[in-house]
Amino acid sequence: MLLRSALILTALLAFGMASAPQAPAAGVDGVPAFGHVFLIVGENTSYEQITPAHAPFLTGTVKAQGAWLTNMHSFVKSSSLGQYIAMVSGQYTACEANNDLPDHCHQRVPNLFSQLAATGRGWRDYEQSMPNACNPVDGGAAWARNIYSAHHNPALYFRGLQGGRVDEAIAPALPCRTQDLPMGTTGPDDTSAFEAALRNGDVGAFNLVVPNDCENGHDLCGTHDRVRQFDDFLAREVPKIESSPAFGTDGTILITWDEGADPPHDPGHVLLAALGPLVRPGAVDRARRDHYGLERTLAEGFGLAPLAHARHASSIESIWR
Repeated sequence: MLLRSALILTALLAFGMASAPQAPAAGVDGVPAFGHVFLIVGENTSYEQITPAHAPFLTGTVKAQGAWLTNMHSFVKSSSLGQYIAMVSGQYTACEANNDLPDHCHQRVPNLFSQLAATGRGWRDYEQSMPNACNPVDGGAAWARNIYSAHHNPALYFRGLQGGRVDEAIAPALPCRTQDLPMGTTGPDDTSAFEAALRNGDVGAFNLVVPNDCENGHDLCGTHDRVRQFDDFLAREVPKIESSPAFGTDGTILITWDEGADPPHDPGHVLLAALGPLVRPGAVDRARRDHYGLERTLAEGFGLAPLAHARHASSIESIWR
């Protein structure tokens, strides 16, 4: 019994669940110290598609109040999943580049989620229309506006977050089950659980926010404008994030896309936009960026080591106050 209890305590400490919260470390290399970050990811939209006609909230409110990074790039040798994995671990495998399911692509590598947990800070991977926490199977339909894609849920793909079992009779709250969460029910475009967490300030230091495949612009769901579907999601949810007590004076919202649209659009060229008290309003960054540089920026803002290929990428430094 003593041995089993010791093993459980060791596992909880490894996941950061038995540690007292620690103050965020200072940012480095021109990146400010982040408090709470919300990374919102849309789908399959190229930079040139972000126009006032299709994205009035982005091109109006966000661009005026925040920063606009015009030369952000995805990885053309990967499909969606690899892009998500790159944003939080600085690398991706061939399996992930092919959008395979979690049972086939399960790697044990350092990632932003586990790094934060090791320092006593929480994370959340919020997935809209996911039927239950840590769900590894696709579901939903366009007509019901509740399409959930497991390959848009990167936390499922890291061992130590989703995989493994300590002793569920004593320690049932493994990281994926408590931090990889539905945004609401499987009702149409429901975000009620996410919004309740915002109102209560019950969010992670890092929050990956993934709309369903209607609201992220992946599929047409009762409209003729995929880009506008994501813009409408942002117009609804961004003000609620900004009004959360967790946002405070060091909250940051980052908005980007996994990859661009198919040709004739440029599949490798997307937008990154940033909002929050740390961001210089109206800033425009034209330097070439990619998802590895995003991972490095996130890591440095949290006082963590950049991972894998992100170690050699450039931090985003020009947009901060």
